[in-house]
Amino acid sequence: MSAMTYSDEFLGRAAAERPSSGPLASGAPPKFEHAGTSFARPGPDVLSRTIPVVFIGRNRAGLWVARDADGKFGGLFWRKGSALNFAKTNAGAAGCAALFPRARFELDLENHGNPLAAGLGAAKLFLGRHLPRRAAIRRLLGVAFAILLAAAALAGIIALKTAIVLSHLNY
Repeated sequence: MSAMTYSDEFLGRAAAERPSSGPLASGAPPKFEHAGTSFARPGPDVLSRTIPVVFIGRNRAGLWVARDADGKFGGLFWRKGSALNFAKTNAGAAGCAALFPRARFELDLENHGNPLAAGLGAAKLFLGRHLPRRAAIRRLLGVAFAILLAAAALAGIIALKTAIVLSHLNY
């Protein structure tokens, strides 16, 4: 899989139309681009049309988004590595070109990635808006989400092991 980061000039946008790519911790909320304009394939002089293109970046909640340029698949993920693995798996045996836009973007397709990621992202946005903007509270919020994610993973493992045991007992 090859990867490249491209600028807004690549998409033909003027400097005044650029979305913010600043961190979530800034005081002003980040601006986002519309999905219809952000997923343009590079031209055939840059990348062959036979190579699948997957855009990987972050959304406003800070989750990783992987989306095929043709709109065939997409997903939300907690980790960048998971988004890359999803892209490699869904693009086919030949691999894909991963493009990392600087601007944040939202997934406009059905989430085929981590099913918990969308709910956690929405909760993170909600709590981030309603809690005071202090560093200690933000760290606490990050720790709380890590614990919530670990608890959800543990619950899934327990449910899976229970299903395996019950299947061996012919239930």
